[in-house]
Amino acid sequence: MTKLMLTLRFKQCKSDTGVYYFIDEKTRELVITIVYVNNICFMGSKDFPLLLELKQKFIMKLECYDLEETKEFLRIYINYNCKDQKIFINQSEYLNKVLTQFNVTTNPTSTPLSSGYIFKPNNKQCNSNFC
Repeated sequence: MTKLMLTLRFKQCKSDTGVYYFIDEKTRELVITIVYVNNICFMGSKDFPLLLELKQKFIMKLECYDLEETKEFLRIYINYNCKDQKIFINQSEYLNKVLTQFNVTTNPTSTPLSSGYIFKPNNKQCNSNFC
């Protein structure tokens, strides 16, 4: 898969080998792709043609299907709030299945983060060393 992604001019993320990104030199538009075995998720703006163009190139090479907007990827459920520019992810269904499989019971406990915590990276967390 890496060879194909590099052929399509994606760059591989340094911090996670399953994450690739493509930045259009003219428009600075960004497309991020997550690859895990035979699952792939493309992320980018629907308002720009680059996302569709890159997905079509990928589809032609591997003879696969575009399932449109991602609602679930690798048992992670994804909800979008475009108006507020927020993405919500939830993996509790998978976690409960694993806990049940291993007969683990849990008691609710507090975490260091408050409920509804929103991660807002600062300039130190958003640097070029990530990708």
